[in-house]
Amino acid sequence: SCGFACFTQSHCLTHVMASNEELEEVEAELRNWKSGVPPADKLSKYLRLIRELKIRESDATTRYGSLLLRYHKGALNEEELWLVHEQVAVAALDAGAYPFAASLIRAVARRFPDSSRTRRLQGMYWEASGSLDRAAELYGDALSENPTNETIAKRLVALEKSRGNMQGAVEALKKYLDIYSGDREAWEELADLYLELLMYRQALFCYEELLMFLPTHPHYLIRYADVLYTMGGSSNYRMARAYYAKAVESSGGRSVRALWGILACCANITEKVALQDSRTRAQIDLPNLTTQALINIYREYAPDKLPVLQSILEKQGLLD
Repeated sequence: SCGFACFTQSHCLTHVMASNEELEEVEAELRNWKSGVPPADKLSKYLRLIRELKIRESDATTRYGSLLLRYHKGALNEEELWLVHEQVAVAALDAGAYPFAASLIRAVARRFPDSSRTRRLQGMYWEASGSLDRAAELYGDALSENPTNETIAKRLVALEKSRGNMQGAVEALKKYLDIYSGDREAWEELADLYLELLMYRQALFCYEELLMFLPTHPHYLIRYADVLYTMGGSSNYRMARAYYAKAVESSGGRSVRALWGILACCANITEKVALQDSRTRAQIDLPNLTTQALINIYREYAPDKLPVLQSILEKQGLLD
C-alpha cells in the first residue's frame, strides 16, 4: 500500500548497507596489502566510498590518498584528480598533517586560482593552524565579492562557532538563510544557536519555518513544544501540550518523548475546566490516555523498565 515511497526508502537503505559492506571489504584489502603499493582502483574506490558515505576517517584518507596521488596520479581523470586533492587536503588538516595539506592546497590554487574551492581550502588551513582572524578575513573578502557563495558562507558560520562567538555565528547564519531560505539543516542549526543563547522566541521562529516545510514532522513538533514548555507560563504549557499531542498523532502514537511531554504540560496546567465543555473533557481524559499509552509501549518494548515507569506515574498521582 505504501507504493513507490516505500520501495525508494528500501532501495536507498539497501544501497547504503551495500556501500558500507563495500567499504569494509576494500578497507580490509588495503589494510592487509603486503606487496608494495596497493593498485589505483582499490585506493580510488576507498576514497570514493568515504566521500559518498560521508564518513570521517581522516588518518586513513590521508594515508591512502597520499599513495594514490603519489603513485597513481596518471590513472585519475581530471575531475576525480582534483576531487581527491580536496578530499585528502581536508583529511590531512583534520589529521594534523599541515605541510602535506598545504602542498595539496597549493596545487589546487595553481589549477583553480581565486576559485571558491581554493578559498575554502585556504580558509580551512588557517583555521586548522589557529589563524582564525586570517581565515575570517579571507571568508569575509570572498563573501563581499560574492554574497551567494554557499560554501564560504557555511565555513564562516563554522569559524564563528569555533571561536566561541555564538552571536557572530547567528548573524552569519541569518545572512546565509536570507539567500538559502530552503536549507532545513541551516534552520535547525540556527534554532540550536538561539537555544544556546537562551533566545527562545527566536528559536520558535526557526521551528515555525521548519514546520512550514514539514508540518507533521514529529521531531519538529516536539522541538517546538519543548521550547514552549521551557518558556513556561499557562498559555505556553497549553500550546506545548497541543504540539506534543500532534507529535503523538504524527508518530502513530509511538513517540515516548511526546507522551512524556503531554504529562509534563498537564502537571503544570492548574486551571479548572468546565465539565460540560467537550473539549475540556477531552483535556481531563488526556493524562489517563497518555499514561496508558506509555504503559503499553514500555510493556512491549522495555518490560524491565515498567516497574520504574509505574513508580513514577504513581508518585505523580496518575496510577491508583
